[in-house]
Amino acid sequence: MNKRGLKQMMKNAIRICTILAVCLSAPAMSFAESITYVIRDDGKSSATFVSDAPLETMTGKTSKVTGSLMVDPADITQTKGAFKVPVVSLRTGNDLRDEHLQGDGWLHAKKYPHIEFEITEVVLGKKDPKGLKKNKETKVQVKGKFTAHGITKLVTTKGTVKWSDDALRVKANFVANLEDHQISVPSIVRLKVANEMDVSVNLTAVPQ
Repeated sequence: MNKRGLKQMMKNAIRICTILAVCLSAPAMSFAESITYVIRDDGKSSATFVSDAPLETMTGKTSKVTGSLMVDPADITQTKGAFKVPVVSLRTGNDLRDEHLQGDGWLHAKKYPHIEFEITEVVLGKKDPKGLKKNKETKVQVKGKFTAHGITKLVTTKGTVKWSDDALRVKANFVANLEDHQISVPSIVRLKVANEMDVSVNLTAVPQ
């Protein structure tokens, strides 16, 4: 084979190798991209708190949840995002109690209109896969910044994530301490309002 033929053969080989490399890497590239999910104020998401005091159990709830999540289904440890609820949307089943809860002696809705949660880290077990499987629940531990009454505290939540073509569904719960957020329970209602609140969220986020 002459030099010209050998040179052309080498060019063809390089071109074929390049095409193969692109084809083999394409699936990995597509799965490595994060997807933006939006939590809309459409009633499909909710946040709930439960105060289990000696004389009374109080439950508050809101479906006015909004926010966004950046999720890579192939590696959920890279997840970022935040969501919030308006304080004035909290309902406990008692209008007078709701008014007190939103007042300046408690959550002070006028000064601090939202309760917020920002994801800082998603933690998996050593043997847990990083990727999500469609239509399967994946257990996760999420660390984040929880802000209420203008005070931000680091919390760790336990929950599940379920991924499908049309939505990302997240369930999580944690405990919030009122004193940590400089919310004092008056002595007159101390037996009816617990200092620790069990907080749970049920989110449905859709692709942006």
